[in-house]
Amino acid sequence: MREFLYRLVQRLQEEARPLSRNKHFHAFAGEAARALRIDRHLRDLARHLDLLRTRGERPRIRPLPGGSVQLVLQHPTLTIVRTATLSAEEVQLLLRTPAGAWALAAEQMPDAAVKPAVNRG
Repeated sequence: MREFLYRLVQRLQEEARPLSRNKHFHAFAGEAARALRIDRHLRDLARHLDLLRTRGERPRIRPLPGGSVQLVLQHPTLTIVRTATLSAEEVQLLLRTPAGAWALAAEQMPDAAVKPAVNRG
């Protein structure tokens, strides 16, 4: 089911021939409705990362076991942070977007220093 779920998300994000939510409504019944939520979440993260990229601010990235990552994003106008934990499959989908590739580029380098997600002190 997990592979089917992320294949649906991938089809939703394809630019050449995306899967129509209206035409293929039957594909999103039951557990597959999670694909729509994951798609919205990844698109929102990509928009936020794109905004940070235009401002020249990199998000903090914390690698987690199993290929997952935790992103800590500064809000552009408020003094709050947004934390998003992505599974390995979601990381691969986010890497397909230009903003996601920019943000996760430091993560892909093997000798990159790992920064803590939260500053203590």
